[in-house]
Amino acid sequence: MPTPTCPARARWRSSRDDAADQATKRVTKPHHPRTTKKGKMTLSVLSPRSLELNDASVEAECRPAPVVLHEVPLPVELARYGDKVRAALAGNPLGEPVVVLGGISADACPLVRPDGRAGWWPRFVGPGGAVDPALHRIIGLDFAADESGDFAPSTADQADVVLAALDALGSERPVAFVGASYGAMVGLALAERAPERVARLVVISAACAPHPASTAIRELQRRVVCMGLRNGCGEEALTIARGMGMMTYRTPQEFAERFEGGIEAAESRSCSAPGDYLRSRGDAFLSVMSPGRFLSLSASIDRHRIDPARIGAPTLLIGVTSDQLVSTAQMETLSRRLGGPAELHFIDSLYGHDAFLKEADRMAEIARPFLAPAA
Repeated sequence: MPTPTCPARARWRSSRDDAADQATKRVTKPHHPRTTKKGKMTLSVLSPRSLELNDASVEAECRPAPVVLHEVPLPVELARYGDKVRAALAGNPLGEPVVVLGGISADACPLVRPDGRAGWWPRFVGPGGAVDPALHRIIGLDFAADESGDFAPSTADQADVVLAALDALGSERPVAFVGASYGAMVGLALAERAPERVARLVVISAACAPHPASTAIRELQRRVVCMGLRNGCGEEALTIARGMGMMTYRTPQEFAERFEGGIEAAESRSCSAPGDYLRSRGDAFLSVMSPGRFLSLSASIDRHRIDPARIGAPTLLIGVTSDQLVSTAQMETLSRRLGGPAELHFIDSLYGHDAFLKEADRMAEIARPFLAPAA
């Protein structure tokens, strides 16, 4: 794979190489011709002084910035979901802006967290990844939710949160948007709602609307959590709901390879190996999710509806043949009905809907050419 070039370094090399041909003013193309409006190319004039840049100054301009957190005020019409959300900026400040959103348990930090710990998607978003901090300005967001669990935002509401964040962060140029699972639903809603703000769209494991079988499972999960809240054990109920969800995120084949079925003891409450695993995943879920927030975002998934014909941005779709939540037929329908150019890929995976996390390297290989900044 060719070594990526930092935008600032490319500009400096271009001006340096032109120095022998032009003694006074130098003209260079902008690094991102895709974002020019109405087919016009803006030219920038470099003075002789600007050619005195050296390697150190260029490296400083190119160096990926550490993650910086921002608080973004929510639009007043979304006040029931709080007064602000957290946004995170990372990567090259001069790079092409890319919004990255994941599933309902993902936070604003796909690459790295402020304390240095890895973010939730470091194999897709990282050096050499499909979203590269040397090339891209990476924008992440927490989702808006009703912490009481009484109300569910629509994915269009979440799209409005993204727009508010882009405005607050001063990101005026159209963005590339990468979404997986719930984040991809938000990306679709954004591309439908504000087409002028989305240059390209990557949709991983999402569709126009939820599958009826998936809605049924989520409703059962929400009933379990509501029962727990009524009986003073909301967190325990949430761990059970998470375990139920894991059975749809993963595949029976993975469980067959990892565990023995059945229980050994005569006691009816005996634990099984797969049951112990689901308990551990449920307990871990409590560190990123509350019962009320889960109710709000789970129901938000089931409110999702978009009209693909209204989406004109070039779109890359990646599905998983073993996904039990989003079927191949749903993704094929979405691809066929989109109003703009679309490219659809499927991968086979043992990990089902969770393949975007467990098979991030394979996803990145597919998405990297699509997300590469313009030369």
